[in-house]
Amino acid sequence: MKKKLNFFDKDMDINLSKRAINQSEKMSFPLIIEIQIYFSCLLGKRLAFYSEQPLDGAWQVEPELFASMLDDAKQLTKHVYVRFNTVMTKACPVSDYVGPPPVTDFTIKNQKPYVPSWLDIDFKKGLWSGHYGWPASTKGHMNTKQIRAKAVFVENHIEAP
Repeated sequence: MKKKLNFFDKDMDINLSKRAINQSEKMSFPLIIEIQIYFSCLLGKRLAFYSEQPLDGAWQVEPELFASMLDDAKQLTKHVYVRFNTVMTKACPVSDYVGPPPVTDFTIKNQKPYVPSWLDIDFKKGLWSGHYGWPASTKGHMNTKQIRAKAVFVENHIEAP
């Protein structure tokens, strides 16, 4: 399935694999796939997966925070949403952290240049995955980090299950 979504006045081409389409049709609750431009010591490409229900490979988010995130997301299928977000670590030495580093959302005045041109989404081995890039990106070069968790994400901190 090919679809276009628009973030900050820029169209993004999105391709869902057949496996992703089949899985999305089986779902009974929303999943947010968040495209993150990750600012730290270096720029990073990340995809984070969020749900308010337990789901393998996704951060479980408390309902109020999830609803807020869903407000900023664009609907891709009946239960799959895409969100664009810029995040920054609170400190540069990411390697010093056990688990996910503390991050904060931050606003860039002109986000349009940072919005990717394309996003490919798949579902394999029981997990959602994907990659994104810009016109000059090589689609075969899979360098998008997949952010996964089994912890429960509550605004401003993480609680172990």
